[in-house]
Amino acid sequence: MLAFALPLLALEISGTGTGLALIKGAGFIPNILFAVFVGVINDRMRKATGFRIYSLLLAGSCAALWALMLADLVSIANLALFVIFLNAVGYAIGNLQFTLLRLTVPQEQLSDATALGSAINAVITTIGPAVGGLALFTLGGTGLVGCVTLLLAFSAVAAYTVQPEETLAPKTPFWPSLREGFAVFAKNRELFMMTIAVVLTNAAAGAFFVGLLLKLKTQLGANDFETGLVVAAAGVGSVIAATYAPRIRRHVGYRAAFFWPIWLLGLLSLATAAAPTILILFVISFLEGAVSIFYNIGIWSYRQESTEAAHMGRVAGITGAIFKLLMPPVIFLSGWLADADAINSVFVMATGLFVAAALFLSFVARWGWPRRVPMTAA
Repeated sequence: MLAFALPLLALEISGTGTGLALIKGAGFIPNILFAVFVGVINDRMRKATGFRIYSLLLAGSCAALWALMLADLVSIANLALFVIFLNAVGYAIGNLQFTLLRLTVPQEQLSDATALGSAINAVITTIGPAVGGLALFTLGGTGLVGCVTLLLAFSAVAAYTVQPEETLAPKTPFWPSLREGFAVFAKNRELFMMTIAVVLTNAAAGAFFVGLLLKLKTQLGANDFETGLVVAAAGVGSVIAATYAPRIRRHVGYRAAFFWPIWLLGLLSLATAAAPTILILFVISFLEGAVSIFYNIGIWSYRQESTEAAHMGRVAGITGAIFKLLMPPVIFLSGWLADADAINSVFVMATGLFVAAALFLSFVARWGWPRRVPMTAA
């Protein structure tokens, strides 16, 4: 709900696509600056303790934003600071969840468990924008943030029920531990190549999302609820596709399941540029969510399957930081292009980035035109 609502609040406050893009892009700064260190910290702490601390911080930070909104003290500057902190904590808890999954699920079931987690997240992704759009439309920004604060407070209480069995590895000095994480990642050539491709595809996805929001709000005149429904359609597509993704991945191989969706996402981005109505954007959003889940499960599953639990936090942190490197500048550029009445250029840029990622895998990673390749752990 917050990920959907805060950029729209920024658009309302600033009146520009650049303001929206600034808030959307600011959310990825923690991933780039802190993600590598978060992995080391999480690998050195008890996972249940970290889960509870991060959950409390999420609730507390949202309560602080609610207080600022009640006092009418929210600006683009403090909204950006809030987004940075919220996403830093959110990334930390997300990184921890990868290790919790690795600790509690047998190796042969990791792909299915990852897909199930993706399906649950997709359900949330579906509900969040729709409810967030309705809340913005009926309650306004302050009411929405108040509701989210209460939800996060319940989440912080629920975190105390998570009690995995774990044995902490002997602590090593911080920097050697971090270097070890880099060494493990560097040895996994396949994950390394996939990570470089994700740098490009994530930047493309960020541009696509900003372009979609601004096309809906500025070109087609959609209200917040209609915008939320279009964004939620991607979640519906993800839920449906996640049911089939593990089986298809096992059948076609991890390379093909990761590679071919990138081409389809590029085509959908071009189609978005030409879409004349909200209804067509709803359909495109549904298809984009369905295709994206195959691609997302591809990278998450391979990382889970090819990395030992003892290194998972660090490898997830390192790859997570690299994944987001291009997102802030590309997202900001997207907002600037939209303000310059060149919103279709945003979708063309996104398509170019998707194509570049696919060509990189074909000719630099030497995947060729992927067919079925069995997964082998690094």
